[in-house]
Amino acid sequence: MLYSSVWTSSVITGYILMSFTTLALCFFFANHFKRLKKMKLIWPENKYLNKKMYNFFNLYIFVGFIPMFLVMSIFFAISLIFRNIQLLGIIFTFCYLAYTVQLFLYIILLNNKQSSIVAFEYENQLILFNEVIKLEDIVDISHNLKRTIIFITFKDEKQLEDIIKLNYNWRLFDFLKGLNLKINN
Repeated sequence: MLYSSVWTSSVITGYILMSFTTLALCFFFANHFKRLKKMKLIWPENKYLNKKMYNFFNLYIFVGFIPMFLVMSIFFAISLIFRNIQLLGIIFTFCYLAYTVQLFLYIILLNNKQSSIVAFEYENQLILFNEVIKLEDIVDISHNLKRTIIFITFKDEKQLEDIIKLNYNWRLFDFLKGLNLKINN
């Protein structure tokens, strides 16, 4: 009987941990989609949009995240109903750990890749996902030798130089070239 109560508390703890990571991912998704919705109001025709990443983020929430959460919730209920089967608890533990690790990895991916999803010029400013930079404040645009990162050097309000790192995409780099900014190849 003691094992059963320990096992039940382990399953409930796992579901609570899974729920917290799900809430964290929902917060990141809500922030991401809210910001994109605001940007869509002022998107011009000439813009850079990484459609592959944009579609990946949109598709993941409906194809990967929601069905996986529903399956884990159903599996949680089955584990609590049939708690006499000890193997279910072990399987649930591995599944919720895999689910939680997957969500953490996805949050990290979303945080790293979202900065280079969209870029456009609006009222003499370069609008990126996380930044708004006046075009005249941009000092230099370059990339590393392996072409994995784009560096945008600009002056902030205090006239100090700051650098933004974006994931390299040749379409993004060509878009920035088209704005007639100082670019080092």
